[in-house]
Amino acid sequence: MSKVLFISAHAPTTQYPQAGQKIAFMNLAKYAALHEFVDVIVIANTTEIVVAKDLQTDFGNSLYTYPLTKFKKAINCLNYYQAPLKFASRFDRVISKKIQELLIAKTYDVIHFEYSHAAVYLDIVKKYIDSKQTKIVISIHDVLTQVWLRQSVKSSFFDLEVARIFRYEQKLYSNASELWVLSKKDRDLLNSLFSIGSEKLIVKPPKASSFVYQVKRRAEKIEKKSLLFWAAMERPENEQAILNFVDKCFKKLLQQDRDFKLYIVGSNPSKKVLALAGKQITVTGFVEDPTIFFEKAEIGIVPLLKGGGVKLKTLEMLEAGLPVVATSIGAEGVVSPDKKLIVSDSFENWFELLTKESQNSVVAGVV
Repeated sequence: MSKVLFISAHAPTTQYPQAGQKIAFMNLAKYAALHEFVDVIVIANTTEIVVAKDLQTDFGNSLYTYPLTKFKKAINCLNYYQAPLKFASRFDRVISKKIQELLIAKTYDVIHFEYSHAAVYLDIVKKYIDSKQTKIVISIHDVLTQVWLRQSVKSSFFDLEVARIFRYEQKLYSNASELWVLSKKDRDLLNSLFSIGSEKLIVKPPKASSFVYQVKRRAEKIEKKSLLFWAAMERPENEQAILNFVDKCFKKLLQQDRDFKLYIVGSNPSKKVLALAGKQITVTGFVEDPTIFFEKAEIGIVPLLKGGGVKLKTLEMLEAGLPVVATSIGAEGVVSPDKKLIVSDSFENWFELLTKESQNSVVAGVV
């Protein structure tokens, strides 16, 4: 009987708005389809675990969940100060004991770590497995060295943490049998940063949400001069992106033409984002089905200034047929030879691009 131990640093679920959780659920579901038995350990924020009804329904009999609070994360970091903060926040002695119990009781064919910071338990796992018999897989959503390096310009603290993360990631990845990445860009980055052989690096591009393939963009539905920002708004990088875009670009657009509109669509917008709402800006919060916004917005925008990994929001808007204007970070890992993706890191250029695109666009994907 083939067995898998799946350890995730976030709740694999299609019920949570962030892309990573959906990718994690897809990976878990594939294991369930191919193997006879899957044990699942989830270390995630309480909200994620509560809303993950599909995870509980499909894997409840072999599911072990460990909710995290900010206080619990702080305690974990203090108890495991040897590891970088991102990793230490997921290390808990109770979870460590459960993993040891499972490894003593069962022989697994695959130990899968979903998100690199779930692999904080790798040293413990190695003590109980035969590396010739059990494959170790790490599914990497973000190369954390890159993410933190982009923050290091702000503080010397980030410089110190980048060095710790680099050494830690290098050790983890060298001990894995396979490393799954979301794009060729991340594959090349891991190869250059950590000298990892290409035979260990497997590119598994994310799939767009199912609703994207039901979008029907018709000329009569599309609102001229309307922009769409589609994102999980509780993520700080998404909040920063839209606040910065409104301040540095959208206000200037409105000064020139009051017909421009902006739709900010995504769960849990902050008070700062909610305060943007007005005649020209709509802030929806969570929507069950965002199809209507994908069908009526003229242009998608992804003004991200930080982050790492493939941007599923960019892929989904392109796949739905929207032309997209993005920063280089917003376009990172996205390959769109037959789609309309415009990349610029200057918001002065964005003003010109959006004005020109709205005036001259032949809307891609219109049927």
